Amino acid sequence: MSSGEFSLERLITTIAVMLFTLTIIFLFLVNKSQWIEEKKVMEFRYDSLKMALGGKSWKMQEALRYDSLQKQYFRNNRYDPLVSNGFRMYGLFKDFDNTYTISEVAEKFNISNPKSIKVSEADGENWYIVPVKGVHLVRPKETAASIARLYYRNSADSVLIKQFNQKISSGQMIFIPFEK
Repeated sequence: MSSGEFSLERLITTIAVMLFTLTIIFLFLVNKSQWIEEKKVMEFRYDSLKMALGGKSWKMQEALRYDSLQKQYFRNNRYDPLVSNGFRMYGLFKDFDNTYTISEVAEKFNISNPKSIKVSEADGENWYIVPVKGVHLVRPKETAASIARLYYRNSADSVLIKQFNQKISSGQMIFIPFEK
């Protein structure tokens, strides 16, 4: 093997290693903020478990802190058609009158990729499996408007909550659809 071939092979190897290194750095930077948020949630869960084994006075404070972190996560959750982290929450939307198509449901609930919605028919009614922002346990005296203030920048988006959930009553878990 001549020295010319050796240096060309070495140059190609060096370039390949540099490209691989740059790809790894790029992927790290893209996912860093998501990892930090996941770390905060996991640390909170760990702390909550630790407190559950300890004093009762901390339990309420930790539950409130967890509730606050959950609301913040759902508030910041935006529909991502590519679902980069492999996790998406779904809710069931019942079309009583069979009046909607998948595209209309996607438009109604601000889903940019209608292919992420599935539909099934049961007893002559269409049930749509739709990506949602999150879920909320309705507390006494909460309304769609007060819940919308927790999760949306615009409380007028409470209409989305009303349209997605048939009934909103205390003690019920409701779905929080994506806003515009």
